[in-house]
Amino acid sequence: MRLNGIQKYLSLAIKLILILSIINAVSNQLWYIMSTNIFLLILMFIPQAVKRYQIRIPAEFEWMLLVFVVFTLFLGKISGIVVPIFFGIAIAMIGFMVLAILYSNNQIKKDFFLIILFTFSFTITFGFILELLKYYLKIFLGHEISLGIYKFSMQNMTFVIIGAAIASVIGYIYMKSEKGLIRQAVNKIIKENPKLFLNKNNSSDEILELIKNRESEEIEFKSTLRTNLHTNEFDKKMEFSALKTITAFLNSDGGTLLLGITNEGKILGIEHDKFPDTDKFNLYLISIIKEKLGKKHFDLIDIQNTLIEGRTIVKISCKKSKKPVFLKSDSHEEEFYIRMGPSSVQLKGSELVEYIQRKFGKG
Repeated sequence: MRLNGIQKYLSLAIKLILILSIINAVSNQLWYIMSTNIFLLILMFIPQAVKRYQIRIPAEFEWMLLVFVVFTLFLGKISGIVVPIFFGIAIAMIGFMVLAILYSNNQIKKDFFLIILFTFSFTITFGFILELLKYYLKIFLGHEISLGIYKFSMQNMTFVIIGAAIASVIGYIYMKSEKGLIRQAVNKIIKENPKLFLNKNNSSDEILELIKNRESEEIEFKSTLRTNLHTNEFDKKMEFSALKTITAFLNSDGGTLLLGITNEGKILGIEHDKFPDTDKFNLYLISIIKEKLGKKHFDLIDIQNTLIEGRTIVKISCKKSKKPVFLKSDSHEEEFYIRMGPSSVQLKGSELVEYIQRKFGKG
């Protein structure tokens, strides 16, 4: 509660400083700073205006915004460089968060080039719009339009592009890493704004529909990841069976594995695997997939959790691989599996060679 109070007063202080900065910018005809701070002021009021989404800005980000305002107000000529760079970073991060929301909600697939391109383009578009607003504002106020103004606009756009490039690199690092300060910062936004990241494609209705369709060449159910329900103990064979199914989906035409569902379609939940929480479960699942199948194939796999009837179901969506995927057994041998009907079948010898030649075009 105390931290919430601090953040509330911090937010108020930032808004007041922004208003003072806008007044100062107008009086000194600093149109870029004025337009930038008007945008930031609007941004600060968005969480209050869109109450139904309950958008919250973490205190750390408000501190970053406060630093930005201080640069704007007190650094004089240096702010002419710092402001557009910070602006470029801020807008690019908003663009990146839009993609993060879409990716989290399974609306788009993770594509590093798309992330950088969209973030970069999003920022440049906003920077260009601001320059246009400044241009027409000067015409409206009767100011003379000189060659120096165009030169200044190009300099501002250059610094905005530098900011966009920095933010694009930050976004790329976030998508590639599993830990670190960047991921922690973005995860905090996700945690404090859960309604924005509601996974529509992973709703209970979709899971129930998959269960209704029964097991097939593209759908398989597993009661647990690693627990043998007959002995109620950890069993490596159970774990290997799940990995075998994932490998088979990747080597065939893709498919979906549901953990926490019995072969008969009964909702059991992953709670029988006795992990402290779903985060620990997911981390363990990710680690064994990368260890047994290889890190390079993990981008083809998407893991989502859904709560049904108070029980957690894990949905593992597998895309078709363009290269053969081998599963490392406990004896460190590499095994190759494909889907045949509702089963995962191992291929060896000439069958394996023929399938790889036909499917992947390799000898």
